[in-house]
Amino acid sequence: MKVVTILGSPRKNGTSARIAKAFTEKMQENGAEVENFYLNALSYKGCQACERCHTKLDHCVLEDELTPALDAMRTADVTVFSSPIYFGDVSGQFKQFFDRTWSHVHVDYTSDSPFTSRIPKGKTALFILSQGDVEGKHAEIAERYQSILGLYGYDLKIIRATGLMSGRPDEDVSSFQAEAIKIAEGLMGA
Repeated sequence: MKVVTILGSPRKNGTSARIAKAFTEKMQENGAEVENFYLNALSYKGCQACERCHTKLDHCVLEDELTPALDAMRTADVTVFSSPIYFGDVSGQFKQFFDRTWSHVHVDYTSDSPFTSRIPKGKTALFILSQGDVEGKHAEIAERYQSILGLYGYDLKIIRATGLMSGRPDEDVSSFQAEAIKIAEGLMGA
């Protein structure tokens, strides 16, 4: 099994990254191959709205350090997306990446169903969001991305790590890590 992790926090060991790491370590223990992409360390542009991915190509026309991550999403059995919530949305690094995933959609406006995924069927995604605010806040962010990831055809799992008020990199996230490990065990049949 192949797992690709997209780490959207500017902090390499931030809360969302540590939750994702608990998941990937459990997957590795059970034989999965894991590839991590730490977005803050990559040099890439956001979507240029050129639409070449829908008119001439089946992938993003830009070739930069994000290209391997976008390509890996198509071959991974499981893709982990993780981001903190900053100022009412995902991190800027994650948003720039996510806009480029639009290239994973085939568009045909003459069809009754104009959007079809280029990501092969049968894939799973784990979406991890961490935030300082309480659980009732920012739920619309998870809902928005759930809708888009659903378009891609993923069997989607979501972890919303809420109430992490200190913002410290050593904040206790063990209950969310346990949730991630449980999801990993379920995927691996452990």
